[in-house]
Amino acid sequence: MPKTQRFIVLAFLFVLFLAGCAGPRDSGLTEMQIEKLVLASRPNTSSPDIWAKAIKESLEELDKPVDKEHVSAVIAIISQVSGFSISQKNPRMASILRKQIDGAKSNEVLRFIIETRLAQKASNGKTFDENIDAIESELDFERWYEEFTSANVTKPILLVLNKDASDLVTTIGSMQVSVSFAEDYLKKPGNVGLGSVRKSLYTHKGGVFYGTAYLLDFKHDYDDWKYVFADFNAGHYSCRNAGFQKMLSSLAKKRLSLDGDLVNYENSDIGSSVTYGTFIDFLKKKEIEFDENRIRKDFSKEKSHEFEETWSYKTLSELHRKRFGRTIYAVLPDIALNSPKFASGSLSTKWFAQRVKARFNHCMRTRI
Repeated sequence: MPKTQRFIVLAFLFVLFLAGCAGPRDSGLTEMQIEKLVLASRPNTSSPDIWAKAIKESLEELDKPVDKEHVSAVIAIISQVSGFSISQKNPRMASILRKQIDGAKSNEVLRFIIETRLAQKASNGKTFDENIDAIESELDFERWYEEFTSANVTKPILLVLNKDASDLVTTIGSMQVSVSFAEDYLKKPGNVGLGSVRKSLYTHKGGVFYGTAYLLDFKHDYDDWKYVFADFNAGHYSCRNAGFQKMLSSLAKKRLSLDGDLVNYENSDIGSSVTYGTFIDFLKKKEIEFDENRIRKDFSKEKSHEFEETWSYKTLSELHRKRFGRTIYAVLPDIALNSPKFASGSLSTKWFAQRVKARFNHCMRTRI
């Protein structure tokens, strides 16, 4: 065998030897290590081993690293949102339901049907009306509603009038993920059994899987986890869009609400957006030639990573860099958290992101 060929063969065998010594591919943190992090976050967590398994499997199925950073991010969200509960207790659920029922009673026919049904007895021997006071969680509500609407007359009428459980409680599970997001998400979790997506969200694995997907499975260029956490609460790219609004506010010398919404979603009219109008006025004032149809098309991409490649985004970023020496990629949006689930009216997306980031830091410091 020629010397050159012999060298190639030996080199090939050496590479195979090294591959064999490398052993199996690193699968990240073990379930036991993740369990330690769960308990460090919430010492009294029930079934921490089940939560650890759900977290590890979800990250693997979503092709995300099962490293301490990503595990800590998921744990921080679960700890903040539900305290590691598939359906967190909320004393406001009963009052939320009664308020919805009172709203439905504005229809005379519907009021008669609802009141008649409320007076009937449920499977536990109490009336449906009496059972409302025992509702302590979203899952309790789901079960109450399922039995309440099981009557042949009640359910069809309620459905025709668009009164359904999914209309009243739209975010559920251990990570309070949107049901509509979970239903539209292409990947599905393993080991959740049969049933609807909504029911799977009330399992350890289903809640963690879809919540992790919403937290991690989107393209972004954030340099700090606090922005990812804020987007989890306010919607993807809210922080980046707030950064765009901040740059525009500085350049146009006009105060803008840094809410991360570049489009007016109340009437779906891009042109009625304050941010859009300010941008157009700024371009005119600076005598910058522009195509308004292109800008409308640019703004329509505000909920995607593609917005960063648009003329509008690039133009504003470059103008801000020239004026202030830098661009602003992300800002924490200060959006009030208005939900009947919250007792306090002073909570905000910024507060949420900062709380979750603190939990994340604690988890990262935990020795495993």
